[in-house]
Amino acid sequence: MRRARGLWLSIAFVLTLVAGSAALFATGHGPVLGLDLEGGVSVILSAPEGTPRPVMERAVENIRRRVDAFGTAEPNIFVTGSTIEVQIPGLARGSIEERPADEYCLVGPGRLSYGCYPDRSAADAALEAVAVEPVVQSVCLTGLGDREGPCFGTREEAQAEIDALEVIPAAQASPAPSPAPAEGTFCIRGPNVGTPVCGYATKAEAQAVIDGVSTTTSLTYCLQADGKTLASDEGSACLPSREEAQAQLATLQVEQVRTRFCVVSSAGKELGCFLTRERAQARLQETGQERLLEVIGTTARLEEREVLETLTPSDPGYDATPVTCATEAERATPACSFEALADQDVVYLGQDGTTKYKLGPVRITGDAIARASAVYDTGGQTSVGQGWIILFDLTKEGADLFAKITTELVGRELAIVLDREVISAPTIREPITGGNGQITGSFTEQEAKDLATVLNAGALPVSLTTEQVVTVSPTLGEQSLRQGLVAGIAGLVLLALYLLFYYRLLALVAWFGMAIWAALALGLVAVAGSTIGYTLTLAGVAGLVISLGVTTDSYIVFFERLKDEVRSGRSPRAAVQPAFKRAFRTIVAADVVTALAAVILYITAISSVRGFALTLGVSTALDLFVVYFFKRPAVFLIARSERLVGLRGFGLESGVAADHAAAPVVAGGSR
Repeated sequence: MRRARGLWLSIAFVLTLVAGSAALFATGHGPVLGLDLEGGVSVILSAPEGTPRPVMERAVENIRRRVDAFGTAEPNIFVTGSTIEVQIPGLARGSIEERPADEYCLVGPGRLSYGCYPDRSAADAALEAVAVEPVVQSVCLTGLGDREGPCFGTREEAQAEIDALEVIPAAQASPAPSPAPAEGTFCIRGPNVGTPVCGYATKAEAQAVIDGVSTTTSLTYCLQADGKTLASDEGSACLPSREEAQAQLATLQVEQVRTRFCVVSSAGKELGCFLTRERAQARLQETGQERLLEVIGTTARLEEREVLETLTPSDPGYDATPVTCATEAERATPACSFEALADQDVVYLGQDGTTKYKLGPVRITGDAIARASAVYDTGGQTSVGQGWIILFDLTKEGADLFAKITTELVGRELAIVLDREVISAPTIREPITGGNGQITGSFTEQEAKDLATVLNAGALPVSLTTEQVVTVSPTLGEQSLRQGLVAGIAGLVLLALYLLFYYRLLALVAWFGMAIWAALALGLVAVAGSTIGYTLTLAGVAGLVISLGVTTDSYIVFFERLKDEVRSGRSPRAAVQPAFKRAFRTIVAADVVTALAAVILYITAISSVRGFALTLGVSTALDLFVVYFFKRPAVFLIARSERLVGLRGFGLESGVAADHAAAPVVAGGSR
């Protein structure tokens, strides 16, 4: 009785897992289909021969980040030598959904929405509160000789710098100016001035210069309410002049909205809702193939800018400081090109996605760095180790430019920016004049190596050439999937009829077992798709079909061994235990060989062949699970039932001895 309870618990455990798989499908979490089933685009890009592997991997991450910005399905990216293959399933399936609405919105030029409210009174109050406010982009000191800056993020910081300026004898100037100042002259020093400004004959002359230092402020004018800048799907409501901002404010009006046009990507990600279908269509086209290919193949842009101010979400001016060219729509305009922004102050986000950096114009680009490497500084007898740092060498032209820049920026931060994202903002400790230097910043090992890779990627731009573009339409993908399903179902029907004819009642066990195996296999594929980004391709479907054959073999091996035991004179109840024990050894051996072949194929193959190997290996392992936890207890329980064993023409006894009746055993003789 206790053994029977254990058998029933085993079956109940398996059925619980099947119910979990069914729940996944019922809640819409089915397998993620690959390019050949879903439709989409495949692009093959080539980099220059000899491009280092870390640079290629960084290019892959940049491509992945750019594709993610389009809201398309998770890209599949494969690297082989100097070739990158990008597969984006479902690209052709973006859509515009017309949704009912009942709200009141602040509508500006071009029918852009700057915020919506549930009733008119709330919208009117919000409009009444909107005003044009100047937002400081940078405040720079002027009058310190012919030198530019330094610049700051607020007037208070600039004034603090002016108050800290002091006159010192030239002999105390540090770092020493080049050329060296004449003996007996005076210099002006400040916390963020860098190399002191020298050449003044008397202390009074230097003090007069300090008294004449003033500031120039760069402003932008934003529409704000309650300290927050209004923003639409196309960016913040900020303009270069007060007149333009006032003109835009005058056009704002409250409008009742009853319909919204929302753009939804093939991955189900909402890309924005608009008041007109035309704007929604324009947003949808931004995720189209031509625009996506243009973005994928663009070489990453590395640049270095002076940090004027760092803002965290807790800072008072955080919400009022818009990010420069924050949306894809803005970045597509000429005004947001790298060339147009090179001489302007900008605001970019850090890698955490929240910290904002106010940055000055571009001071140097990545092609000035010849090579960079991450090393661990253990220190020495007289110095304390700094942990992971980045050592770099400059080109000849870069060395001269970098010496000038770092001399000016001693004590200040120089941001390293990749594709409008601040990767790091190290502090310049001293002028770097020897053509090489180091970057410190409490890096972890991975952070240091990543930053070195970024610098190398800038030194050797990965000029990607589009070698091949293949578009698979959704119709073709659906046709491939339908043909595969038809072929699979036809094979299952023939297999089911064969098992029923040959094994009778045991065929039902095989049917249920294969159904359980299929449910669990598809459930695992669905879970893998949502957790590790696995996509089911035609090659993966082929792996599942072959695994189904392996599963069928497992049933036949067990049933045939059971037949042999019954023919030798044992009753079905007595035969089932030794039959399974011997058959299970054979099943394990066969499945291990198949799994090893799948592992070798996965390691040595690339692209979609790996999908075949992965599904084959996992499904083969799943076969062992179903055999032990379902087939074994199911057949054992049937063998315990005399009614099922002796059921005329269909029972277990007729199934395992249908072709040969058990021969009588004669004492002292043989069969």
